[in-house]
Amino acid sequence: MDADKNNNILEKQLKTLGQKVRIDILKKLKNTLTPLSFSRLQKEVLINDLSSVNLSFHLNTLKKSELVYSSDEGYSITYLGEQIIDKILSIEQILNKQNQSRMIRTSKYSKELFDASKIEEYLVTEGELERFLARQIAREVEERLSKTNIEYMTAPLMREYINAILLENGLEEVRHKLTRLGTPPFEVSKLFESNNDRINPEIFIEKLGSDVSEQFLLLNLIPKNLADLYLSGEIALLHLNYWALRPLSLYINTKTIMDYLFKKHSNLKHNIEKDINHSELIIQFLDLLYVLRQFYSEDLLLGNFNNQFLSSFSLPKAISSDFPLFTSQILRYNNFFNKTKPSLTLEFNYNGRSSNQSLIDEAFLNSLDTRCGELVKPLLLFEYSTFFPLGPKNNIIYNLLVNNLKNNVILYNKTYSNLINSTIIQIPNPQKNQVILDKILVNLPMISVEAKQNDEKFLELLYDKLSSVFELFDYKEKLVQKKLDSLKEWNSIISNIFNNNKKTIFKNALKSISFFGFNEAVLNHCGIELDRTENSESFALKILSLMKKTIEEKNNTNGNNFVLSQPHYDSYLQDSWHNGITQSNQKIKGYSSSLIRDESNLSLNKKIALFKKFQKIIDKGTLFTVKINKEEIKLQKFLKTIIESKIGAISLRDCIP
Repeated sequence: MDADKNNNILEKQLKTLGQKVRIDILKKLKNTLTPLSFSRLQKEVLINDLSSVNLSFHLNTLKKSELVYSSDEGYSITYLGEQIIDKILSIEQILNKQNQSRMIRTSKYSKELFDASKIEEYLVTEGELERFLARQIAREVEERLSKTNIEYMTAPLMREYINAILLENGLEEVRHKLTRLGTPPFEVSKLFESNNDRINPEIFIEKLGSDVSEQFLLLNLIPKNLADLYLSGEIALLHLNYWALRPLSLYINTKTIMDYLFKKHSNLKHNIEKDINHSELIIQFLDLLYVLRQFYSEDLLLGNFNNQFLSSFSLPKAISSDFPLFTSQILRYNNFFNKTKPSLTLEFNYNGRSSNQSLIDEAFLNSLDTRCGELVKPLLLFEYSTFFPLGPKNNIIYNLLVNNLKNNVILYNKTYSNLINSTIIQIPNPQKNQVILDKILVNLPMISVEAKQNDEKFLELLYDKLSSVFELFDYKEKLVQKKLDSLKEWNSIISNIFNNNKKTIFKNALKSISFFGFNEAVLNHCGIELDRTENSESFALKILSLMKKTIEEKNNTNGNNFVLSQPHYDSYLQDSWHNGITQSNQKIKGYSSSLIRDESNLSLNKKIALFKKFQKIIDKGTLFTVKINKEEIKLQKFLKTIIESKIGAISLRDCIP
């Protein structure tokens, strides 16, 4: 009798569940935490078929079978309803598995049937997981998917399941290898909707590609512990998107370029000597610069530019036609690759200069000044030792310091310091062309916080960071060499421009180590600024001395070419940035690149004396930066003081005579 009764109940329930809409109602109610009103249930279950189905009839049928109940708040599923719908879902899972009906939208923008063996192969090939573990993970993924109601999955959602199971099984390194690259949709949307007029379509695409390159470096090319140093802000890497692809900078004496052009274009030298067709020289010169631009991420420094290139021109033709063409193209080159800072540095050397060469140089600089406007100007280096005393009417440097180019001028004295590039790295031998592999910076304020005013702890932490920096340089050298060795143009440049071979070019490259937050770290550690007490100054010198000693020991051990250089202003000095877009309500706070803080009350002579102590230690790249205006001191008197001070390199910002 009981068996007959149960059979009748089963038959009744099966009849009740014989229509898809009733199963859909139960599924919807099972997946909600609160009762659903009739109108909401109608909208979510029937969607576009509101008038074709009598929802009330189906709800009443389910209520009579005690699968749902209603209240003032709406409709809910009963315990019996939950139990039955769970069984129905299990049956559906079995059928789906049998029929292989679950579809996957792949990352290749195609649809295909779900296949667990592909997950297994993916884990073995890309995750480098052992086959038996891969099979086990694939089965777990399949089992979990079978318990869901998802009929149409995407590759990213599939990877989420896989990554979750990998983490549950302690396979974090495998998950790390499988992390997909790409910019989060929120960041893409913010970039897309930006009102910044610099974010044109090309920059938009370039930025997204750069993000992928950066993520690839941090997730796949360098170890996690080194990537974490960058992500935590403990060290700074320049041009992260190109970090594994290019060296930072190139130094080339312009004579090498001219010799190369004359050798490659046999008629060019003859035409130059005949004083005709200078436009051809300009075209070939710029063509070579564009070839070189593929192989650096920061700047190209052309040594002795005026004596080797500008000397090929003659007045007055240069003023009327040659220089207007050349300067407009130089500015275009400089702004084509980077619209925020110079990607080209030009050296003007005046040892043994002729008055005619000075006139040609002035004509070039006047043409550059006339056309630069709001464009980013090249960096201009001047060997200044022969330019004193100054005269306001007949001196190139004096005129430069009062025109549009003034903030892009660096004065250097080769007696005390060789020329430097835009990242303040000194070129040890201006006659020898040089690759600058990179510049990596240590965050000193973070060390000062962790050291808690303990000198030994500070220096110990700094030493550890330097060890990591050396390790990063090893990776950089291998990655860049691997990438460039296969390029024919690069191999041609090595042999023709650098007179080197690809096995040693990066081993011999300059590898600059630097720091940022120098003043802030000393203030935090000592409680007072380094320019105000002897104790703070003494500790600041200890920091630099340790860095130099560690670098020298590394060079002596490995025969490498590490150098210590001063920080330079760049985006890494900012505490925060958001995908290249500054928010209107966001205040950007930056660390100063100056060794002596701008707010210092020291007199000029005392600033110079303190700076020279730093310069003696940081002997591979320093820059004395100072602002001056007419209320403080006359420009000529100021320059006389600087020149007599034996400071290696000087930058004068916003000078007003």
